[in-house]
Amino acid sequence: MDRADVVSFREDVALLAGPGSPAAQLTDRERLDLVAELERVKGAVAAAQARLTHALRRSREELDLRDVARSVGSEVALARRCSPSLGDRFVGLARALVDEMPATMSALSSGACSERHAVVVARATAVLPVEARAEVDRRVGPLLGRLGVTAAERAAHRVAAELDAAAVVRRMEEAVRSRRVTVRPAPDGMAYLSVLGQMVDVVGTHAALLARARSVVGGQCADELPGGRGVGAVAADTALRALSGRGSPGAVQPVEVHVVMTDRALLGIGDPQRSVMEPARVPGHGSVPASVIRSVLRRPFADARPRDSSTPTTSGVPDRADSDASVWLRRLHTSPDGRDLVAMDARRRLFTGLLRRMLVLRDDVCVTPWCGAPIVHADHLEPARDGGPTSFVNGSGACARCNQVKEAPGWSASVHDPLTSPEARVEDGLSRPRREVVVATPSGRRYVSSPPPLLGWGTDVVGVRPTVHRDPAPAGAGTSPPRRHPRGSRPPKRPLLSSRLERTLCRSLT
Repeated sequence: MDRADVVSFREDVALLAGPGSPAAQLTDRERLDLVAELERVKGAVAAAQARLTHALRRSREELDLRDVARSVGSEVALARRCSPSLGDRFVGLARALVDEMPATMSALSSGACSERHAVVVARATAVLPVEARAEVDRRVGPLLGRLGVTAAERAAHRVAAELDAAAVVRRMEEAVRSRRVTVRPAPDGMAYLSVLGQMVDVVGTHAALLARARSVVGGQCADELPGGRGVGAVAADTALRALSGRGSPGAVQPVEVHVVMTDRALLGIGDPQRSVMEPARVPGHGSVPASVIRSVLRRPFADARPRDSSTPTTSGVPDRADSDASVWLRRLHTSPDGRDLVAMDARRRLFTGLLRRMLVLRDDVCVTPWCGAPIVHADHLEPARDGGPTSFVNGSGACARCNQVKEAPGWSASVHDPLTSPEARVEDGLSRPRREVVVATPSGRRYVSSPPPLLGWGTDVVGVRPTVHRDPAPAGAGTSPPRRHPRGSRPPKRPLLSSRLERTLCRSLT
């Protein structure tokens, strides 16, 4: 297969998937037949990707053995448009399928199973010696065309435990060392907090939370009322209150959460062309409605009002008479269109590392395309050893994996930033200078990424916003007459500055 064959294959796929697809001319039976055939092709394509990936790895090993697995995994991740960790997993899967699991590879190549089947079988046999893995493949591989993903995983685990029970026990013991707590965003301004631990401990904790929640909902707890909450809500509130350090009355959450939002959305002042309901952004986690953030920011000030501490609240914690919680305001200076962060107010002295915070606020997540991991390292795009400055332009936010891969042979990163390069790009008829990070891989491919708009992807302004012109008042004129609005239209409402927080922040901005 040469480059012409690749181009022809790409054209055939585009014809089948594009608006000229023959789906409208087919019968229902033919449509289902085509869906089944395409599913078989997906398995065969996954097998082809595995063979190509394994060949790439072997080719790189012949040239240079230094960090080849990590380097190839990152390259494959960019080509497959996925995170580097998934790229590593596919490189390992490709090696296992090609060298050690011929029956599973045969089922995948024929389209009898999907890539998910191959993944679960390879994962279930990862701790086995090569001979035992080959036996599991011989017994389970021919069955993959008749088994679902869960059934295939259970079959592989059963045979693996039969062949080498000691290896399975060692794997379970090693898994204890990988216990951790993770967080990932969920729809509607929610998030998942996951605790990975030993089954006995996790099941026991879950049972204790449910027992406490059922007691609260049943009215058996004198120190907490349900307040209209169900068992699940009470259990979640109890766990979060304990884990965040707010388990005792008077305690505050001992962490800092960054929120980026416009002055218009926070206080109703500023650019009248922007909406007071423009969502805010929690760096690394996504957007949150402005009204929700305003409600959260009011909580410490609302709790500071004296109340009867003996009266339970809906959160289950008596209100405190005074609050030590703090809401800090820092102004972010943006480009004229409000898209990019260019500077930040540095007047606050309680924390150090403001430059690093600017990188996190600007880049949101790792700058490597399709990675999406939280920022761990503040990275020099031009290495400091080569004279690269520690500056906002030369800095970038990266996860630990991508920052280390950049040091592997053949990798490099560079930046085109409007702060140092006056050239502008033109998109959608609007001239906008864009910061671009260019990642070059050992194979010569180049990938470009840009930081998101300051308030998150989807907030780019399309077209130039109209400028508001105001006629100067004539000399000697008194109070200007009230502004009239066309019938049926009203100016956007400005939130009432009814709380101490809003009045304080408004004075600091004006």
